[in-house]
Amino acid sequence: MRPARRRLRLLHTSDVHIDGFGVSNRDADHAEVCLCPLLAIEALALDHQVDGVIVAGDLFDHARMSEQGVRAVYELLDRLPGLCIVIVGNHDVHDETSLYRRHRSIVDATSVLLLDQVEGSEHRLFDDTVHLWGRAMDEHSPQFRPLHGVAPRPDHDPWYLVLGHGHFVENDEASHRSSQITADDIEATGADYVALGHWHVTTDVSQGPVAAWYCGAPSGRPGGNALLVDLHPDDGVTVTTITVPLPDGCG
Repeated sequence: MRPARRRLRLLHTSDVHIDGFGVSNRDADHAEVCLCPLLAIEALALDHQVDGVIVAGDLFDHARMSEQGVRAVYELLDRLPGLCIVIVGNHDVHDETSLYRRHRSIVDATSVLLLDQVEGSEHRLFDDTVHLWGRAMDEHSPQFRPLHGVAPRPDHDPWYLVLGHGHFVENDEASHRSSQITADDIEATGADYVALGHWHVTTDVSQGPVAAWYCGAPSGRPGGNALLVDLHPDDGVTVTTITVPLPDGCG
């Protein structure tokens, strides 16, 4: 029996860049790293009663994060409402120096779903009503294509979500940019929603029936945005931009 589509609300964020926006460890209101962007995301997730949170890459700004810093971040992600799903980006790329290789035990001690397979991985979530695919980035280069190898849309009828972190280009655009995502790549997924990261400006890059968005960044310039993604069995996918309420002095 095919699982019926259920109504879901997801919070899509990306490019959080923990330890990357100039907040000193010595600042009195912060611990080793500033967690204000994630604390603001947590507040939004609670206020909007989401079923899950997607972090579409660049959770961390660099691979030099200490064990204490990674632990603080993942403990916060673990207490977010619903399921938290994370994919790596070009700043926290999953290569031989990856912080996720050094601190994998911290991630494994939480309920956070980390998509860390370079060839891509598939997951069935929310009582088998969501089929999810995403591939980890092992190099930020023109050779890496975030949506290549995407799994075909499943025959049964749950929601199909795809995650990717990279630079969008039109099909006929000549570009030497790294980690390219073309319009054809997006449309070929056949997904209900493609959650993208890398651009810090909220941008709709939907193709045909496939809804695809960059959510923007929760902090920095020009940042301060996230997306609410409502999946409705009758109305389909609705995307709403929301402001991330950072405290004064952060971002």
